[in-house]
Amino acid sequence: MADKNKSRRIALLSDLHGNLPALEAVLEDAERNGVDEIWNLGDCLGYAPFPNEVVETLCEVAAANVIGNYDLKVLAFEQKQDGWKRTKMPEKYAAFRWNHEHLSRRARGLLESMPQQVRLEIDGVSVLLVHGSPAAIDEPLGSQTPRQRFEELARMAAADVVVCGHSHEAFALPAGNTWFVNPGSAGRPEGGDWRASYALVEFTGSGPKVGHCRVEYDIDRVARAVHAAGLSESFVEVFRKARSLDQLGRENTSSESEKVMDAVLSLARRCRYEAEHTHQVTRLAIALFDQLKDLHGMGTRERLWLQYGAILHDIGWIDGRQSHHKRSLSLIIADPRLPFERRERTIIGLIARYHRGALPDSGHKYFSNLDSEDRRLVRVLAGILRVADGLDRSHRSRIQTARCEPSKRSIAILCEANEPADEEEEAAKKKADLLESIWGRNCEIKIRVRASKR
Repeated sequence: MADKNKSRRIALLSDLHGNLPALEAVLEDAERNGVDEIWNLGDCLGYAPFPNEVVETLCEVAAANVIGNYDLKVLAFEQKQDGWKRTKMPEKYAAFRWNHEHLSRRARGLLESMPQQVRLEIDGVSVLLVHGSPAAIDEPLGSQTPRQRFEELARMAAADVVVCGHSHEAFALPAGNTWFVNPGSAGRPEGGDWRASYALVEFTGSGPKVGHCRVEYDIDRVARAVHAAGLSESFVEVFRKARSLDQLGRENTSSESEKVMDAVLSLARRCRYEAEHTHQVTRLAIALFDQLKDLHGMGTRERLWLQYGAILHDIGWIDGRQSHHKRSLSLIIADPRLPFERRERTIIGLIARYHRGALPDSGHKYFSNLDSEDRRLVRVLAGILRVADGLDRSHRSRIQTARCEPSKRSIAILCEANEPADEEEEAAKKKADLLESIWGRNCEIKIRVRASKR
């Protein structure tokens, strides 16, 4: 029996992300440390393939549970999947889909019964349990959060202690008369330390006594389960390297993107491309893509596809002017040295193919094999490339800057040139036909000559 004169000891757990081996190790360690209660701060589901076991175990052992933003996304997958397929990293989309498909009816019901916030009083101390912050379930709090923001949230919380998760960063800090405590992630730690993170807390009138704990667990069991579930190998790296998918992507992107770009440029050089024109068109295409993001809603992957397609758009000239855009597509499809999968290669090839000539049509070779989402993607990116190519009609790199100003009825593209560029303006207007058909808005292209400096 617990000593009545002792304050109760609470184990705080958060962000299990489907990692049952980590949860079991934490529960064993918490028992050895004589905890009286366990509180779960959400994100039960994630990249380890034990969703039902984790949810059911937490609901059995925890005195309090709140739901996390990841959990809500899995519950909403059926309604959100079409949009997420276009906008989310493929690995993240696959994880949401896998959890949705494998979540049992019982686990779904348990998750749906979890509130987003819980208020408790323990040993005379008022406590607010949230996943992200008192303001939002997905607001990450941590060392980068301004102190002023913590003070705003403290006033909003109206509690002596706020316990939260979401950021995967362990901390305990005061803001005004309120303490904020985060146990870190038990199931998917970050920062390079793969061990499960949780917190032991005793609540006192002078503030919480917090001890952050790290526990080793059977990470090989997680790896085997990931492989058995047919999930991405990158999920194993997430656990072994204690990095998020985004962090791993940034770490790998530099070297990988350099290799891809080298292969793309190598093909362009073998086809004796016109470097000045090609890089001018590529620069303008990327500028237009970035400024039209609110309309197309695409991300880094699609931006790279546009860049590769722009660099390769004229390589078909190696066989002469006639139908060179179609030849560019054929060269991209056939070159074994380009490190692209079939879908990616087709999309990039079609972006290059439609920089001139006929607009995309369902009867065209390769384009006809794409699904509706990829067809839209090709139309948008090729539409941008057509305008960018028109803006260098003379191949003299006259256009210095291009700025887009979309409205409900039109898209204004305002350019500055270093010399008169009438043929660029005329060509770009003609080649804006694809963009105009996509969004049902007129493209108003104007070029002014930048005043020379004396």
